[in-house]
Amino acid sequence: MVSREVRADLLVVGGGMAGAMAALAAARRGRRVVVARRAPGATALSSGAISVAPDPGALPGAPLASRRPPVEAAARLAVARREHPYALAGVARLAEALAFAAAELPAVLAPVEDRRRFLATPYGSAVGAGLCQRANVAGDLLSVRGALVVAGFRGHAAFDAALVAAGLARYRPRGGPELRAVELDLPLGAGPLARPHELARALDAPGGAEALGDALRAALPAGAGAVLLPPILGLDPAAGAVGRIAAQAGIAVAETLSDVPSVPGLRLHRALEARLAAAGALVLQGDVAAPPEPGAAVAVGDATVIAPTWILATGRFVGGGIARRGVLAEPALRLPVQAAEGREAGVHLAGRPTASLTVRDRREPQPLLSAGLRVDAALRPVDERGRVVHPRLLAAGAVVGGHEQATDGTGLGVAILTGFLAGEAAAEEGGHG
Repeated sequence: MVSREVRADLLVVGGGMAGAMAALAAARRGRRVVVARRAPGATALSSGAISVAPDPGALPGAPLASRRPPVEAAARLAVARREHPYALAGVARLAEALAFAAAELPAVLAPVEDRRRFLATPYGSAVGAGLCQRANVAGDLLSVRGALVVAGFRGHAAFDAALVAAGLARYRPRGGPELRAVELDLPLGAGPLARPHELARALDAPGGAEALGDALRAALPAGAGAVLLPPILGLDPAAGAVGRIAAQAGIAVAETLSDVPSVPGLRLHRALEARLAAAGALVLQGDVAAPPEPGAAVAVGDATVIAPTWILATGRFVGGGIARRGVLAEPALRLPVQAAEGREAGVHLAGRPTASLTVRDRREPQPLLSAGLRVDAALRPVDERGRVVHPRLLAAGAVVGGHEQATDGTGLGVAILTGFLAGEAAAEEGGHG
């Protein structure tokens, strides 16, 4: 039952990276912001790396050979792919948006650098990241001085330190560090079947990080320059597990990137929640009921929200922003979904059975994975004829089509840029309203 009325300048539908950046960008301009979210989306599954754009000149097996900065790579991608959000929104403010994200989340995100950081995966490969979590920084393969010691836990099969070290050794000719591997006892008596989030909580707890630091100090080989651990270095950024381990061990520590379930993703989600609260944004749990338009009253959980400007940042398939119901649909506001196949694009393609929008060769573009809302240069959704759906409705993040956010190396980069730009635009609208 609805029990209260909330009036705001901006309603953001979706609380992942794109929605949070939009809300924070508007809040810093003094706007009253409500964030409506149903549940954690794809941001909570992120690996720890924030990919901005791949370097088209780098060979797939030699990521350390990449020398093109992420923002420059994004500009090239925008020229090559005119339907991509980077092309539609422009990348002139991408560096500013990335810096904004790092400044808003200083407890979890590392400051932006001009070059990529090259971070290890739990499979012994390396990934270039335009932005990353602080827990990854000391493991940047081009910044380690001395040997990189990969540390695993005895009897815990989820992370094979020797296998990771052997895989990373292939990058030494390109400037990567010497690799060593050691095994430690599990922290605070955790069992061999302990899940990543359970290990992370053990390190957050008083004494947990310090005990691991002591074990590391005793196991370090001569010439060690940094330690690389599994992606379990705490769930709560305020607990400071990384710094506590490093201080006790007397050496810089980092974690690899993560697969799902992702401790770094959950850590990022917690940081976003905390920052939204600190910025004064009201976060409401629940679906947006019925498809009204900006300015109309809408039920969200136990509240009725009235806001003249809306930003749709509901994600794609994981977040529920695009639904597969035999055909593709946008369920929140029932906006037209568009898909592209080769040189053909339009709503009629999204109306086909979803199975027909996949291609057998996984190396080829997948129309299903790039489907979403079509927007104009101001990030306003448009219909099948290119007409703006509503002048005070914007979209940001993965719900915007034209990119395969899970595979093309631009996912969270697009979320940060479009969220930031949409929030700035909404703040301007509020100032004129």
